[in-house]
Amino acid sequence: MIMGYTSMGRASFHTPGHKGRAGFLTDIQSLVYDITELPDTASLYDGGDMIEQAERLAADAFGASMTLFSAGGCTLCIHTMLMLGAGGGRVVFARNSHRSAVHAAALVGIDPVWAWPSGANGQLEAEDIEQALKQPDIKAVYITSPDYYGNLADIKTISQRCQKAGVPLLVDNAHGSHLGAFGLHPLSLGADMTADSAHKTLPVLTGGAMLHIGRSGNDCGIDRRAAKSAMGVFGSTSPSFQVLASLDLARDWWQRAGVQAYRIKAEAVLELAEAARHAGIGTAAGGQNRDPTRLTLDTSVIGIDGISAAAHFRDHGCEPEYADARYVVFIITPFNTPEELGRLGDAIKKLPARQRRGYFLSKKENSNAYNYQYPNGLFPERILSPREALLAPSETVKAERSVGRVAACACCPCPPGIAAVVPGERISAEIAENLKISGYDRIIVVKNV
Repeated sequence: MIMGYTSMGRASFHTPGHKGRAGFLTDIQSLVYDITELPDTASLYDGGDMIEQAERLAADAFGASMTLFSAGGCTLCIHTMLMLGAGGGRVVFARNSHRSAVHAAALVGIDPVWAWPSGANGQLEAEDIEQALKQPDIKAVYITSPDYYGNLADIKTISQRCQKAGVPLLVDNAHGSHLGAFGLHPLSLGADMTADSAHKTLPVLTGGAMLHIGRSGNDCGIDRRAAKSAMGVFGSTSPSFQVLASLDLARDWWQRAGVQAYRIKAEAVLELAEAARHAGIGTAAGGQNRDPTRLTLDTSVIGIDGISAAAHFRDHGCEPEYADARYVVFIITPFNTPEELGRLGDAIKKLPARQRRGYFLSKKENSNAYNYQYPNGLFPERILSPREALLAPSETVKAERSVGRVAACACCPCPPGIAAVVPGERISAEIAENLKISGYDRIIVVKNV
């Protein structure tokens, strides 16, 4: 499978950020470096060793008071962040939270208070958080920014609301490890902790992530050993040293060349966006509330759904990150070559002409899209806590037979990644239909409830 896909020769406009060509990662991929925790190496969760030294260097590079490495992806960082930042009780969760956060809430004993995004395309607004903070006994706020499309939440305003309420702001920054190049990293805007999936946009091997705690120059108020211990609760005791080494190498690259490389690449993204607009294609690129390097094309404005448009880009040797009924999303990093960007530009220009020749007439239209908006605030009914539902005996049923049952899993059609239902909520006929449209043919539900 792997060899078959790579033999297609498509340009990577998806994760990981190294795009298969960060030369400085080549040496550590030899099997001789696939080692484990030994007296002469280090221990990820103990500290006081070379890994801790690398983490301290990363904290300086990315503007954190403390940084912890993860070889278990951003999921491990999210679990640790929620345990450190809340540890239980009532926490405001943006409804577009990753399912790993929902699972962490169940494991840690967090009672989510949902903030439903009210902005365009499921974007979270500061007012959504402010409204949720009116609930009693809130211990923390957890949000996702940037979202899949590259939209940025108003971190500065949300952090001010959190400070006023006396609670920490925890940010799933999975797609934004590089945002410091533009002064847009959540830490610099007021977040208290961020979980950064470094491998998505930086030259890091898949699974490499960083948990940033507090801002540089400030005491984060968390003991390093306690933080390491919290991560050890969820993480494997056999972390990949090659993944950990790639985090350190990426940090070195970031300090030497990464910031400038990303700023240059952002200019290329603007040029691609301009080419798309000239072709009549809608775009979302640039601006203060956007990731400057995420190219999101709205092909629906020229009558082509995103999934069909994605097939067009693949035909032209470009593999996008994601596509849905309206958009095609491209992740562009400094490791995309000028030739690849030229290939993408040519494919963008040819899309309208291909439509005029009737190429998309035979394609199945994907006009049905997941409707994440609930009229009159009639949100899903909670029957059990996420913990009760996730740990209860369960069974899998067809979507049409799930009506009236209680979900035992989180179903988050993505994008926009807003959960239609989370563990413990009753599945209505509307929710079941939404999930069916989004490709959820079967759903895990709680037995006998």
